[in-house]
Amino acid sequence: MNEQTGEKRSSNRRIAIAVAVVFIVIILGAVVYYLYNTVGIGKPSQVTVSGTVTTVGDSTRPTKITFTSVTTEQTYIAATSGGGNPATYTIALPNGDTYTVTITWVNTILSIFGGDANGGTLNLDTHQSSITQNWAG
Repeated sequence: MNEQTGEKRSSNRRIAIAVAVVFIVIILGAVVYYLYNTVGIGKPSQVTVSGTVTTVGDSTRPTKITFTSVTTEQTYIAATSGGGNPATYTIALPNGDTYTVTITWVNTILSIFGGDANGGTLNLDTHQSSITQNWAG
């Protein structure tokens, strides 16, 4: 075997190793991406959700906001604070679920009158440990 053939084989071997390393890095990156985004690795089990709650009408104010899990039907209730319209709330909710939102309000002139309003839906699936979400109803 001559010296030139040995150098060519050595060069080809280095190129093959480099290609293999790049291929392995791409595969590992794809696996990590999949686990992080699809399976939920790295997502917190609970998320602190906070924001404002606004009710329609000059003589109304929100008193609480209720999140009901679409999956388990379990309810999570946060009392509002601030006493006005809008009011603020903070609640910890299990991550990776969808919630229907109900806003409970009271009439500020005649506090015996009030009701519930549909606030919408919260699809909670995040890598963040806290988010801000404002509601109106």
